[in-house]
Amino acid sequence: AAPTPPVVVGNTILLVSGVKLYKLNAETGEEIASVKMEGSTLYTTVSPLYADGKIFVSLDEGIVQAFDYKTMKSLWVYTDKIGGQSLCPITYDNGYIYSGFWVDETEYANYVCLSVKDENTKKETESKNAKWTYKALGGFYWAGCCVTDKYVIFGKDDGKKNSESSSKIISLDKSTGKAVSSLAVKGDIRSSVVFSAETASYYVSSKAGYVYKFSMDSSGKLGSLKTYTAPGAVTATPVVYNGRLYVGCQNGSAGKFVVLDAKTMKEIYTADMQGYPQASMLISTGYEQTSGKVYIYSTYYAKPGGITAFEDSQGQSSVVKTELFTPDTDMQQYCISTVSAGEDGTLYYKNDSGNIFALREGKTGIQSLLQKIIDAIKNIIAKIITLFNKK
Repeated sequence: AAPTPPVVVGNTILLVSGVKLYKLNAETGEEIASVKMEGSTLYTTVSPLYADGKIFVSLDEGIVQAFDYKTMKSLWVYTDKIGGQSLCPITYDNGYIYSGFWVDETEYANYVCLSVKDENTKKETESKNAKWTYKALGGFYWAGCCVTDKYVIFGKDDGKKNSESSSKIISLDKSTGKAVSSLAVKGDIRSSVVFSAETASYYVSSKAGYVYKFSMDSSGKLGSLKTYTAPGAVTATPVVYNGRLYVGCQNGSAGKFVVLDAKTMKEIYTADMQGYPQASMLISTGYEQTSGKVYIYSTYYAKPGGITAFEDSQGQSSVVKTELFTPDTDMQQYCISTVSAGEDGTLYYKNDSGNIFALREGKTGIQSLLQKIIDAIKNIIAKIITLFNKK
């Protein structure tokens, strides 16, 4: 069964496949532990979330299940009254998680707030009650939220079969779930809302082909809408850094990498990509102090399903890109996956071939041989220890 994009937690990676949640060794990919869940997720585009020592998984039929990270035992299960597909990222904030569900473009679905507390430690699948639910026509598809000290902000589908109708960005009181303000926009909102402290603004993108910038005042009122019109649909969550906004969009049968001025929302430059980049991009600032450059990593919805890397710096007005990784022929497939990074710089992602990839800096032939010898010695030692423990 297709895996979700992997999540890095220390020296492990977490992912969902079929009806199981897996914990893998981040170095080797070997299974450390797995546990059967109370359901499955059809499209596996949404990763599990690690927070507060727990793992949270969103499943179809409106289910959210919590697990203890160390023991992998189930803690509780939430089942939404309306139900729906599990297509929204889960957001954690101060002891609570927030997520939404999607039934159909013209049906209602809920956004929910759940306490992460395990109220009954004797039961593994106890029923969890929501702190609040918010119902909306069209529901919520890839619509992750941004949580502030008082408010929760997210977008919704427009409630109609086409993707060009009027939709909304919404702010709720995070304690009660009551609507505070809304902002009319065009098309299904198919990305998370993100906040940039640099510009004191929020950003989100639309399937109708727009990237939006907006503000929220201390009372939760939304306003000051600015729009960038892309050549096609935008479902990737924008990434904002050092005054620049990075996002991918559809461009006919292919895609584009777009760099905007994060304040004015004016285009700085674009670059063609092999396919439509539907997932949020990963930005590395690790080399900025020495080179003045940042690196942006993106997948794309087309074969061969690899990773494209872009180099950017202040004042740059044209593209510098590299096809960083191309899978072997039998592993080439379409891809909707973010790229995750481990502390050692290893990059992790998946594509529709069902494979999970760990990418590290290339090694020379001698380095590769030495690594194989070291790995072989480690395996021999591990087997000796196992035999000794059995005796």
